[in-house]
Amino acid sequence: MYKKVLFIVAVCVFVLSSGAVNVFAAEGDSADCQFYNADEDVWVPGYCDGRINALDIDQTVAIYYDYETVQALDSNGFPYTTNAVSEIQLWAVDGDNVGHPVLLVSDEAINAAMASTSTVQVASHNGYTLNYAPATNTFWITAPDGYSFTWAAW
Repeated sequence: MYKKVLFIVAVCVFVLSSGAVNVFAAEGDSADCQFYNADEDVWVPGYCDGRINALDIDQTVAIYYDYETVQALDSNGFPYTTNAVSEIQLWAVDGDNVGHPVLLVSDEAINAAMASTSTVQVASHNGYTLNYAPATNTFWITAPDGYSFTWAAW
């Protein structure tokens, strides 16, 4: 009986201490997220949640890719597993730094735009737009408040 009680107490102590460490680590990770800019030789603040425009601190729209696992063939014809973009998501960021989904663009719409030979508006909703320029292989977004961001496609 003594061994069972001691074991349960040890497990509880471990779980509680691990949880506290994880909470403190998460707070530190989000507060100290910085990226090194080699061109300027400086560290710059950013967002570490996977957004495409992570270094644009004054953004009003966060841009994310959603991925799915797919089968592909290598140059020798052998299959392998890889991740492919299945969706581009635009989230409006409010004054409290809370995101709200405003535009979710499917891989079908993305692939159709990337097959185009001229600049195309991929999707639009409530003043938020996603565009693609094949000449430069870039996407760009615009928001109703005038925010815009451009990035290279894959």
